[in-house]
Amino acid sequence: MKSSPRARSVFAVLVSALALLLVGATGAQAKPVKVTGSTTVTPSPQAKTFLADKGVSVAATGKATAAGGKFTFPIASGFGDTETFNGVLAHAGGLRFTKGDRSAVVRRFVAVRAGDTSVLLGQIAGRPGNCKQVKKALRSFAVKHPGVRKGVRKLAKQYPREARRTVRSVKRYCSEGRVVVVAQLTNLGKSVKNGTATLTADLKLSRQAARLINRVAGSDVVAAGASLGSAVSTVTPKG
Repeated sequence: MKSSPRARSVFAVLVSALALLLVGATGAQAKPVKVTGSTTVTPSPQAKTFLADKGVSVAATGKATAAGGKFTFPIASGFGDTETFNGVLAHAGGLRFTKGDRSAVVRRFVAVRAGDTSVLLGQIAGRPGNCKQVKKALRSFAVKHPGVRKGVRKLAKQYPREARRTVRSVKRYCSEGRVVVVAQLTNLGKSVKNGTATLTADLKLSRQAARLINRVAGSDVVAAGASLGSAVSTVTPKG
């Protein structure tokens, strides 16, 4: 399965979020901070209905947990801008979709909040990785955004260890499973109380994720744009 131009561009969004946070912090009061916490997803009634009607079950895997019809994923790593709340949250665990002898696992969800573009990425376990598409997207982004490219290069020289760690992480992420856009994040909200930020969003199913679910179901049960539900991320600065 080849990834679409939209999917490839999303990888550039992921790296641009990193770049813009870091570059912006050099001349602004806000600064990116490492965070910890968890994200809880509440499936929409529509999602529950179309999966149940077709006999598709959903279960938490890895470090994800399920309780009361909700799924919670611990934040494995992440950082965000304390002023704009742009940032990246990488989660542990995943979801297994099963019908009869057919199943698929989507794991390691990465939520990216970057200006007007906010998405949820995920890995499909057992599928070939797509590092080539990632590299192509990054090269395209660098050509179109020379200012950010220069800023990233400068920061890489200032923080070589962190730069190498980021490159290794992206390579692992794109090589250990097929990376897809799971959902678009809409109706973004944020609030802060006692140092803890609560980020909210609605999830709209992507075309890639719809194809995956339909493949497991054995028929077209859902289309892109369907409501997956809502997500609440509770994050605190990591000491």
